[in-house]
Amino acid sequence: MTQEELQALAKNSLDKMVELLDFQAQATIQNAEEGQGFKLNLASEDAGRIIGRKGQTLEALELVLNRIIKKNDEDAPWVPVEIDGYSTGRTGDAPKRDKDGRRCILDDETVDQLTRMALDCAKEVRHWKKSKRLGPYLPAERRVIHTALKDDAEVTTESIPAPEAGDRMKYVEILLK
Repeated sequence: MTQEELQALAKNSLDKMVELLDFQAQATIQNAEEGQGFKLNLASEDAGRIIGRKGQTLEALELVLNRIIKKNDEDAPWVPVEIDGYSTGRTGDAPKRDKDGRRCILDDETVDQLTRMALDCAKEVRHWKKSKRLGPYLPAERRVIHTALKDDAEVTTESIPAPEAGDRMKYVEILLK
């Protein structure tokens, strides 16, 4: 699939999803630097509803969009979605596949990003004395979060099923010990 075909598929799919969800929004393509892929920007007066509580609606839209793209082109890069400057923070390629076709090999940038996020969230949990739920994530992504916090004396992590996101996807809950 060419870059132009990929962009058209992504834009049309996101426009259709937003329309079916009865949101008034328009997707535009923002090209990144040479060889860096692209992202989709949503323009809407209803941005808060599209972003959802703690970004969950936007994260779900982005996940479904990328599953549609991967269904059509297995080698397509991850396409981030942004609305009014807010994004889920996921960028770059989706996890690579192992010999069985399962996605599990993360690049260094993704590992660093997940580790930083886990440490920041643990700091919030310690400060506010309130658990925090992240995700949903694939097993390899969850493993990075669990590993980043395994030696923390004040917090612990556990995986929680996310049936709405598929059988391999789970949330990671960060709790005080």
